[in-house]
Amino acid sequence: MTIEIRHTDKVGAALLVALAAGVFVASRDFPSGFGGSPGAAFFPRVVAATIGTLAVVLFVRSVASRDPRTHRISTDDAVRFAVPVALLAAYVAAMSVLGFVLATVAFLVGLMRYSGVERYARSIPLALGVAIALHYVFREFLHVPLPSGSVPVSELLPALPLLVGVA
Repeated sequence: MTIEIRHTDKVGAALLVALAAGVFVASRDFPSGFGGSPGAAFFPRVVAATIGTLAVVLFVRSVASRDPRTHRISTDDAVRFAVPVALLAAYVAAMSVLGFVLATVAFLVGLMRYSGVERYARSIPLALGVAIALHYVFREFLHVPLPSGSVPVSELLPALPLLVGVA
């Protein structure tokens, strides 16, 4: 089965403008900065303004060309999109139960399996290494709180005093 979507440039441009507007609205509560230095709202708004500007350019270009772009989406295309989105949604849902480290390992192993990595002897150590590295980057270096879950694996990991400046 194949679905045909017409005017994809116009639809895509409108969705990107809506995304940019959403980022602006979401970042309205972020601090603006003090004394001329950019705050937390600066970079999301720069990215949103860039996306919005390029989306408007895409929309104007598609109207000027008078050629409605059409794309055909097959069932295989829809599945190739839906499975990673479903894995991501399951990852977000599982994070509060399993914690950041275990949920990240499960997500990465599942995504690698879906992407064609058939050997668990290769995917599990890689996923574990990435999850632990992300844990240290976010929790120890950037001080971002991460969910521990019911099984607090992250509490079993040692602190890295060299990264946080504690001797």
